[in-house]
Order: sequence, then C-alpha cells, then structure tokens
Amino acid sequence: MDKLRALRYFRRTVELNSFSLASEEFDVPPSSVSRRIKDLEKELGLELLRRTTRHVSTTELGQLYYQRIVKILDTLDDADDLVSQHKGALEGKLRISALQGYGEKVLYPVLQKFSQLYPAITLDLDFSQNLAAFSKDAVDIAIRAGKVSDDRVVARFLFRDEFKMVATSKLIAALQKKYNKDILNVEDLLSCPTIQFRGPYGLVSWWHQSKEKWQKLAINPVMTTNSGDTNLAAVLANEGIAIFPHWWIKEHLSRGEIKEVPFAGCISHMPGPELEMSILNQAAKYQVPKIKLCVDFLLEHLGS
Repeated sequence: MDKLRALRYFRRTVELNSFSLASEEFDVPPSSVSRRIKDLEKELGLELLRRTTRHVSTTELGQLYYQRIVKILDTLDDADDLVSQHKGALEGKLRISALQGYGEKVLYPVLQKFSQLYPAITLDLDFSQNLAAFSKDAVDIAIRAGKVSDDRVVARFLFRDEFKMVATSKLIAALQKKYNKDILNVEDLLSCPTIQFRGPYGLVSWWHQSKEKWQKLAINPVMTTNSGDTNLAAVLANEGIAIFPHWWIKEHLSRGEIKEVPFAGCISHMPGPELEMSILNQAAKYQVPKIKLCVDFLLEHLGS
C-alpha cells in the first residue's frame, strides 16, 4: 500500500466530507479513494470513517488520527515545494482565495500581470463570498478583511478603504425634494429606497455614527441580494441607494454615473468608517518561493 497517498486521500476526505469531492481534487475515481482509505484502516486495525450512502464523517479515533497527520503532511508538502523550487524555475499550482467582488474587480487584473511574468506557475483562483480556512481548505494565499486570530497565519496589511453611500444624481435630487433639504439624516434613511447586500452569514447591516458611537440602522430595503453587481445595477437604474466599499465603485464615481449621498454623519457597513484588507498565508509556507514571490508581488501592486 502507498501509505502516503492513502494519508493524503484520508485527509482531504475528512476536510471535504466527501469521497467524490476528494476524488475530483486528486483526479481519480471515488472508488480509488475509498479503497485506499479502507487499506489504511485495515493496516491500523481501526475504523477512521463512518460511511453512509450520503455522508462521510470521522470516528472519534479518526479525528485524532487526522489531527496528527495534518501537520506531518503539511511539513512534507512544504519541504517538497521548497526543495523543488530552489532547484530550478518557479512552477506549480498556486491556490488563491478572495472575496468575489474584490477578486474579480481588483485582484484578477494584477494576477494577470503576475502570470505574464511567471507563466510556469498555474493559478487556482477561488473567488466567492465564503471564507476559506487554512485549516481545511486547499489554499496558499487569501485576501480578507478584518482581524486574524490564528497564530499559524501571517496577515500583512494591504490597505484601508472607506465605505460610500451612493445613488444616481436623479434619485438624490428626488430625495432632496421629497425631504425638502440638501443633506439627509438618519430619520430620512428609514423611508428612503435602500438596497441591502446579503452576505454568506445574512444581511449586511448599515451603521451610522452618532456622537462618536456607532449604532445599527434599521433600514427598510426595497431589494436585497447577494450580488454586488446586481446591487450596483439597481442603483444605476435609480431604484435605490446602497453602500459599497470605495474600490467597488470608484470608476462609476469618477464617471459621474453615481454620487455620494449628502448625509449628516458617517455611514458604513460596520461599526467603523474603514475596511482593512490583509493578505494571508500560513507562516510555515512563506519561505516557499512561489508563495513568497506572489505575496510580495501583491503587496507591491495592491498595498497602500
């Protein structure tokens, strides 16, 4: 039995809770993954996985075994990468995760430049609203907002970005006429047509600053969606006002297609005026040449 391969199959099956997903990742039939893990269980003399027709889960001993082998496999992978890339040209797969909007609008154009310089490195990009976890997902680099609590993960500051509440000039003028004022306030927003974003964990709240304290705003949206592009399309169609990070809408602002809504105070998607973005990688993997190269490249081209 190829025990190392069996260990790799077992690890990814545990992390993905699926033989079929693990088999797709390794490009082998599900039966091959299942058979290798059964051989591993036979050698160990214990059951590692519970199998049903629809679900795979670890036994108590299986979970303990998984926790012990993960660090060993990571160390082997890091050693292989380090040695192979010091021997010759930079090559291999580089797995990068980012929030969908940022990944598509900002990150990908920079990665295209990276690929032109290093064509032997294959980029595997995961742009979605779901946050990748280094502990279980196959990811080398992630770009995320907020703080990181994992000591094994290094976060390098990229930039801070403000949130902007925007609408078309036509809608802003209509609202100013409706409320008979040039600058809107919190009370006005309660009856304004608003468009609210829905993230992977629910609706994203609106916050406003009052006397140096941040308070959640109870808006009444005319539409909610999990698509930032759909939100923006609705704004451009005069359907409502919405909040975006500046990087999402800066081109539309510069062209005059939308404008900041005149508002008495500060408004945000979080209890604070700015969103801090960082680039993350596992501390142990920064010395892998392709990872260090890409991290440094992104810091140079995206950092403030």
